[in-house]
Amino acid sequence: MPSQSNLGTAVRAMEKFLAFGPLWLVLFLLLATYANDYLLAWLTLMAPQDTGVGFVDNNPATWYIGICMILVSATLKANWFLAWLDVFITCRIRDRKWTPPGDPSTKRIMQADHSMWASASLGGRCAYEPGRRPRRCPSGCTFDLTDRVYHCTRMDRCLPLYDHYCAYIQSSVYLRTVKPYCFILVFLPLDVVYSFAVSLTAICHPSTRWTAPFVASIISASILVLLVALANTFDGLRRLVWDNSLTPERGEALRTIAFKYQDDSGFYLRLYEFFNCNPWHLGPRENFRQVFGQHWWMWPFFWWQPERVSRYGTYEDCDLPYAEVVRLKYTNSAAPRMTGVAIDPPAPSAARGGPSRNRQPTSSTSDIELGSILNPRGIRQRTQGHSSSHDQDL
Repeated sequence: MPSQSNLGTAVRAMEKFLAFGPLWLVLFLLLATYANDYLLAWLTLMAPQDTGVGFVDNNPATWYIGICMILVSATLKANWFLAWLDVFITCRIRDRKWTPPGDPSTKRIMQADHSMWASASLGGRCAYEPGRRPRRCPSGCTFDLTDRVYHCTRMDRCLPLYDHYCAYIQSSVYLRTVKPYCFILVFLPLDVVYSFAVSLTAICHPSTRWTAPFVASIISASILVLLVALANTFDGLRRLVWDNSLTPERGEALRTIAFKYQDDSGFYLRLYEFFNCNPWHLGPRENFRQVFGQHWWMWPFFWWQPERVSRYGTYEDCDLPYAEVVRLKYTNSAAPRMTGVAIDPPAPSAARGGPSRNRQPTSSTSDIELGSILNPRGIRQRTQGHSSSHDQDL
């Protein structure tokens, strides 16, 4: 078996290799475009001349083959390269000072820290602090955490629906970058396979006399194949799209959810635990729509964000849609004990550490009819309470 030192050396070598991910991506883009699209598709097939590359043929059908090759290549490259730029700009510039949405205390169902059980009485009842969320960041962020917010140590900030820091695109994968990141996971491998096949065909053709550009394209494509393999592309798609789960939530067998309510003696939280259950799993079909959009015409465009991005923190009862298991838990266990559901007035922004990107509509009503609580569009679900830091080379 390999020694601990050898494993450490291998891990460090892989980290250094992934650190040059943007360089490998740009090299592959330039070399594959030059060899396959310019030399082969354009100069050889669409405008045949004696360039030394080969494939010289005056058959008009080759023009259509060349234009199809350019269109396919451009479609594949545009979808992953522009998505990468969108992820990088959003993570590094647009969301560099992200804070949770306003009025975090007005949610009826909230993700809570597991440590809340230490102060809870028998049955999971604990005191409610007006204007506060039952989650804190263990890494020192000054604001309370809304649902599914976790700390990214590489970027040194908390992010909503944070999954991991992707080394080879030098960006974090979270709420606003999940959809374009999935485009990278799909279209980059397709482009690599396509470019590899075209370059290999050009090299193997007997009339090809200048093989160096195609060899370079194959080498860069091979590096990207290794990069994609190390990134666990298919595992990432399954986790984010099919299961609607996040890396910080993996390995957490217990998820603590808090229901806020009002009885004759005041406002309280009632804690519940969900064992080996993802409170946000809405089924494969709805999970897909949570990532790519509710309507099919939104799916082909990486910049067209789904509803949960614009409505995060502004749903009536929660920050994000919850699974059926949470609604049933509320209906069967929590609701019969409650006389009302509390909606607090908005807490001052300064108490939560600064202004928010999104402002949530508030309600002046303190007691809400139970029928509105059980509305499937109003109830959402939360995962384990503590904020954890997860950096992963993906």
